[in-house]
Amino acid sequence: MNSIPWFERKLSFGLPKEMLPYYLERLEGTIFRIEQKVKGVDDKILSTQPGGKWSIKQHIGHLAEVDEIANKRIGEMQAGTEVMSPAVFEPKDYNPWSIDRVVEYFRANRKSNLLRYAAVPETDLLKSSMHPRLKVPMTPVDLAWFDAEHDDHHLVKINEIIFTLTKS
Repeated sequence: MNSIPWFERKLSFGLPKEMLPYYLERLEGTIFRIEQKVKGVDDKILSTQPGGKWSIKQHIGHLAEVDEIANKRIGEMQAGTEVMSPAVFEPKDYNPWSIDRVVEYFRANRKSNLLRYAAVPETDLLKSSMHPRLKVPMTPVDLAWFDAEHDDHHLVKINEIIFTLTKS
C-alpha cells in the first residue's frame, strides 16, 4: 500500500484548544508504539537504509530531533516570535547507536516536549507564529497535531522497512 509523501500532505490548522489533550495523548503514545515496533528486531534491520533512504534508527532519531525543535517553537509562539525556527531535514547518523540508546533519546525528548506543552498557560494556546516552510500561522495546539501527524508518517515508514526487510 502506498502512502502520501510528507511534503505532499495537505494540512489545515486553526484547531480548537480543547483538542490539545487528544494530540498530546497521540504524541505520548508514539513512545510505546516505537518500543513495540522495534522489540526483537535485529540490529541489522534497524540500521539498514533501504534504497539509500533513512534507517529505522534514523527515523526514530529524527523524531527526537523534531521534539527539540518543537520545544523551541512552543517558546517562540509564547514569546510572539514572527517566524518559528526551521525544521530538521536530515537526521544525525544514529546507525552506530544501539536501538535502546536511540529509543531512550527519543523518549527523553518526547517527555520533555510533553512537559513543555503541559506548562503552557491556556491563554498562550491561542498565540501563534508562522511555520517557516508551510507559511501558515500555527498555535501550540496546531503544532501538537502537526507533530502527531508527523509521528504517524514516520511510523508508517518504519512499518514499511520492517515489512520489506523481513518478508520471505
